[in-house]
Amino acid sequence: MATALSFAVLVVAFVRVPRRRPFGVPGWLGLFVSCSCGALLVAPAPEPVFLVALAWTGLILAVDSAVHSIRGRSLIRSSPAAFVWLVMLSILLWLPFEWFNLRLAGWYRSGLPGGLIRYPLLGWFSACIWPALFEMADFFMTLTGATARHEAKPVAPQLGHAIPAVVLGSACLAMPLLVPRLDFGEHLFPLASVGFLLLLDPLNLVAGRPSVWGDWRSGNRARTLAVALAGVFCGLVADSLNHLADAKWHSIYRIGSELSPFELPAGAYLALPLFALQAFAMHSFVTGALDLPRPEIPTVPADEATEGPFHAAG
Repeated sequence: MATALSFAVLVVAFVRVPRRRPFGVPGWLGLFVSCSCGALLVAPAPEPVFLVALAWTGLILAVDSAVHSIRGRSLIRSSPAAFVWLVMLSILLWLPFEWFNLRLAGWYRSGLPGGLIRYPLLGWFSACIWPALFEMADFFMTLTGATARHEAKPVAPQLGHAIPAVVLGSACLAMPLLVPRLDFGEHLFPLASVGFLLLLDPLNLVAGRPSVWGDWRSGNRARTLAVALAGVFCGLVADSLNHLADAKWHSIYRIGSELSPFELPAGAYLALPLFALQAFAMHSFVTGALDLPRPEIPTVPADEATEGPFHAAG
């Protein structure tokens, strides 16, 4: 119900916003694919194991088309190279969490096929995580009108302030691996939802890369809020699809499970904004360190200037 209500609110908001271009064939195709997958998941008949990944692919395409319809630009259409890298990095950036799970057993999967087909299927789903977060954050900023170009206040890098955060982030990532799992370590898995944020975001600020800390200090907080909100929305959609699917993941943590109609415990929803901000920090760090293309906004006339949430500051 919450997922359907969220979608209804977004559709109504999209219809009410002035648009520069039509929704287009890619958007209708993505919407059709996503809705069809949802209908097949609800149906009692057996379903293909790739249905959830296909639903996410359709949703990403539909949201990108919606942003393009409103702004005249979008991630896929305006920055195709950055989008391709985003898809590939999404797989690589998710691997550390799989590694943490192997050590701490935070979740397990059922219903997936064995053999070699299992890994392309998991890779397809992993490839949708970062694009879904980025597209939804861009969409939220577009709907709320947080797109006007403004001069951000300069943010002077302060290494002295960054060091404590880096040390704390390193501790958050190390503690779950150092503490014996059967004693207490399995309860420290949530630290992985904030460790990379504390470790990498200060380094991004010092290096002059897009960062949550820099956005907050410069007054560009709309981007941070949009990313955090995208984390909650994507987590709700993922949990809903997982609940309907035959091939699904199961959470080990049961704290607050009685308050959640799906698989993800209610308390875990509090970590979703942190995970989204962490995903942003991880992507900014890797693309900056490797000099890879990141989503950029093309130059437009000043009276039509818009900025998406992932525009590189400066």
